Amino acid sequence: MLTLTISRQSNKTMKLWHKLAIISSIGLVLTIFGLTIGILWSMIYSTILTGQLTLTPTSTNHDLWKETPIPMFLKLYFFNLTNPQAFTSPDGTKPNFVEMGPYVYREVDTKEDQVWNSNGTITYKRKRTWTFDESLSKGNLSDYVTNLNPITASVAYALKGKSAILRDIVDRMMESMGQKLVITKTVNELIFEGFDDQMLRIARKINFTEIPWDKFSWFYDRNGNKDYDGTFTMLTGKNSLLELGELTKWTPQDRKLVPYPGECGKVKGTNGDLWPPLPDNKTITFFVSDICTYMSLTYDNITVHKGLSGLRYISDDVMLDNGQKVPWRKCYCATPDHCIPSGVLDISRCKWNAPAFISMPHFYLADPSYRERVTGMKPDKEKHEIRIAIEPKTGVPLNVKAQLQLNLLIQSDDKMKMFRNITSTYVPMLWFTQEAYLTDDYASTIKFILILQSFGSITCYGIAAIGILILSITLFLIVRNNLKEEERQNLLSKNDNVDIADTSG
Repeated sequence: MLTLTISRQSNKTMKLWHKLAIISSIGLVLTIFGLTIGILWSMIYSTILTGQLTLTPTSTNHDLWKETPIPMFLKLYFFNLTNPQAFTSPDGTKPNFVEMGPYVYREVDTKEDQVWNSNGTITYKRKRTWTFDESLSKGNLSDYVTNLNPITASVAYALKGKSAILRDIVDRMMESMGQKLVITKTVNELIFEGFDDQMLRIARKINFTEIPWDKFSWFYDRNGNKDYDGTFTMLTGKNSLLELGELTKWTPQDRKLVPYPGECGKVKGTNGDLWPPLPDNKTITFFVSDICTYMSLTYDNITVHKGLSGLRYISDDVMLDNGQKVPWRKCYCATPDHCIPSGVLDISRCKWNAPAFISMPHFYLADPSYRERVTGMKPDKEKHEIRIAIEPKTGVPLNVKAQLQLNLLIQSDDKMKMFRNITSTYVPMLWFTQEAYLTDDYASTIKFILILQSFGSITCYGIAAIGILILSITLFLIVRNNLKEEERQNLLSKNDNVDIADTSG
């Protein structure tokens, strides 16, 4: 009977130990797995993030980059000249301008003709398509705008420095054709449709201008044209994620364009739609094909958009400097000895030698002399500065507001009647802003990516904690079972003694 009891008890003990062994193994596996992955999670997360941010044909970043995933808007503001006679007025009356707009277009950017290069770069073209949105606009495309005639101004600018006889001949030619210094056109004609100009056709034939079209508008032949912006070559982040989006080469559509000399002619920065992670950048740089050069913004502050913290970068008073504040920027001057005041940049070599100059809207941050020649300018930091906010860990733009103003220069010329009594003036023609804001859906995706780093570590260490708890419980059960075994053995020993005593009696 005693032997049977011991046998049954032994079987129960064996089963218990078997169960405890299984449970302890599970606990050990969970502990080792949780601790190992928890310790390595930062590296694993970084690998996952790098794989998704690096531009490859299958990466998440490529899906977002190849076509604009969020709403983008192009907003155009025109300056309407209210006193056209002021340009030639002998009494010193200044030209007065009234802002019109915005005329708002929805914009979609797509990357065309993608070629993946073996050196970690991608070559592509950018096609931009605009659709007018009257509901967001203040005005319609049939509105009339009065301002300087770009063709007349360009021809006169191209003749600068030419012989007096040639300037006189061209002046008589323009007078016979009824060419005007000031014109009135519709908004649609000035933006995309274009307008015919006899002087433009003649100027092209006799090489007085390098403008390549028979019609003129500020965005002529551009809407939906993948070739207009030229061809870009960009780093994909394959070799270093901190290089993601950096341009290495730009080939303009018109290869006759003369690049800026020295540092000013370098292709630097991103295209503005793809950024690398920015852990502690004090400045960011982006290349603007419209002006054939790059621009830099300065860190301003931390901002929050859709619950995401981002680094905000803004324009400052050296962004369009001409060597007065930053000596190396003298390469933007027409000649080393002829630099215009800071705040307006000469882009004539990028615009077929037309008298084109860019500034911030309403000459914001520019030398006061530019506003002193005209009236109607109302520079405002909140309205007119460039602002870009970027989430630093992913490089995702949270909101973008990039804006510039186009101005044309007119100068006095004694040999041309139309310009004889002109006061040299940088005439504001229009300004535009490109805006984009991260939507709720994409903000949620970015939040998940950011939370995943800490969430993954917490989860892994949580699994390890569960494993440790299981091991602790198993250890407790083992100790308790051992104690019971000792008590049972003691009890059996006493029973054995009692049985021996009874037998001897």
